[in-house]
Amino acid sequence: MMLLLPLIIVLMMKLSDARTHSLRYFRLGISEPGYGIPEFISAGYVDSHPITMYNSVSQLKEPRALWMEENLAPDHWERYTQLLRGWQQAFKVELKQLQHHYNHSGFHTYQRMIGCELLEDGSITGFLQYAYDGQDFLIFNKDTLSWMAMDNVADIIRRVWEANRHELQYQKNWLEEECIAWLKRFLEYGKDALQRTEISINWMKNGEEIFQDTDYGGILPSGDGTYQTWVSVELDPQNGDIYSCHVEHGGVHMVLQGFQESETILLVVKAVGFIVLAIALAGVGILAWRKRPRGKNKVICLSTPEH
Repeated sequence: MMLLLPLIIVLMMKLSDARTHSLRYFRLGISEPGYGIPEFISAGYVDSHPITMYNSVSQLKEPRALWMEENLAPDHWERYTQLLRGWQQAFKVELKQLQHHYNHSGFHTYQRMIGCELLEDGSITGFLQYAYDGQDFLIFNKDTLSWMAMDNVADIIRRVWEANRHELQYQKNWLEEECIAWLKRFLEYGKDALQRTEISINWMKNGEEIFQDTDYGGILPSGDGTYQTWVSVELDPQNGDIYSCHVEHGGVHMVLQGFQESETILLVVKAVGFIVLAIALAGVGILAWRKRPRGKNKVICLSTPEH
């Protein structure tokens, strides 16, 4: 007889979930564009999720996430489109200057990365750096208001940039204040989409992941601010195989053992009040939750009687 084990996951999340989040903006300039590659590209990311895009072909800053389009007014995109058109020209000039210093011609690239991170403990970091032909070129130290040069050409640029103390302070303030403010705003805008895509669920048989005979449900809203999904696998309770389900979400990793009796297991996992996993398996009732007593994480499992 084949027994179908359903897995039903209900996720309840809030923005204060203790995880590291980042906001990063990348710029790429190319000395000889062609073959479908624009001369200039700028892209923004929250964590690993694309949020904005601009290139020298469209010359428009555009949203890459629906929640960005829904929450930012048209004048935001128009204003940053104008700024990026100016940055595009400045980037082109800077790349030509670098080629002149290096006595280079032909195809070369110039890159910039700027961003910030909001860490699990509430602290923040910021970063700003440049690369030439894929190699680190200049790295900003916001604490000392200085640039670290990677070679002699970079040192020429460093001396010029460090002479502008106002610009150095502006970059520090942007990294520590404005960038973090934008990151928090974007996390609020996209909290549903950002969180619900970060769950990994898989069934394992005798320690090996099962790919065949496994069905996956979509991640759907429950109507109360939470989301739910399911994964099921067919098994034969007569063959003695050991089945387990592995769930990862927001730093929580649960391994759920599949029992071979006809009763039902109800497993509820609560991670700092933000994640609820309700899992119907076979066996006895288990209640587990993760909480944070006095700033520490702890997992508690209790047996519960069947009703």
